[in-house]
Amino acid sequence: MASHGGTLGVLIALGIYCKKFKINFLWLLDKIAIVAPLVAAFIRFGNFMNSEIYGKPTNGNWGVVFQRADLIPRHPTQLYEAFLYLLIFGVLITIYTRIGQKKHNGLLLGVCLILIFTARFLVEFFKENQVRFEELMILNMGQILSIPFIVIGLILIFLRKEYA
Repeated sequence: MASHGGTLGVLIALGIYCKKFKINFLWLLDKIAIVAPLVAAFIRFGNFMNSEIYGKPTNGNWGVVFQRADLIPRHPTQLYEAFLYLLIFGVLITIYTRIGQKKHNGLLLGVCLILIFTARFLVEFFKENQVRFEELMILNMGQILSIPFIVIGLILIFLRKEYA
């Protein structure tokens, strides 16, 4: 829940900044969206080193023992996310360089939101639940909170086509 709230907080702060200094909000967010997955990857590498947000037990050879938790090999979900975020960074750089200096009008932000939060949604299936009440839920809170960001990304791309 912290990353979702953090994302919302950053968006609000940037909105206030753009209004105060008369900067186009979508222009700024498109630029920030390019590096956001890179930042997210570094955060997940940190989570791995700190043995935080680990995955469910696995019998696979890729399982990692997080000694702070137990001695059971678990999915290294932090690494799954980190590598997906690095891939998303590559996709966004490619889109940015192919479009060039044209106005992106929320395209990069939309693609970023869709890809990051879809990756997050999928990786959550391999993670241990963060809080006890999630055990009774079909989708956990990370997945539920990812859905609005995916929808916003789709809306941004749709509106971009309408008003490009």
